[in-house]
Amino acid sequence: MLWSTSMEIPVGAPNPQAAQKFVDFVYDPQVQADIAEYVNYVTPVKGVQEILRKRDPKLAANQLIFPSASYTRNCSFEPVLGGAQGTKVTEAFQRAIGN
Repeated sequence: MLWSTSMEIPVGAPNPQAAQKFVDFVYDPQVQADIAEYVNYVTPVKGVQEILRKRDPKLAANQLIFPSASYTRNCSFEPVLGGAQGTKVTEAFQRAIGN
């Protein structure tokens, strides 16, 4: 199964400019290379594989960070919850973030 995590700035965030600067920092290829090296997690940032190839060729070939088409051929994406359960989760999240 494939899944992803996204970074979002909620409407009404007290300091969206700082949040955007943090997002920009995390998506810097050098920073993202450090993160990918530590967590062995697929990265959406271009240039990271080249950075890791110089730093550690074994990491640059790691299928957990840079999966090939053949590696993911039989994978499916995480389902999105719908119906009553999806509404329940969304409402709980909204309460948690104060909306």
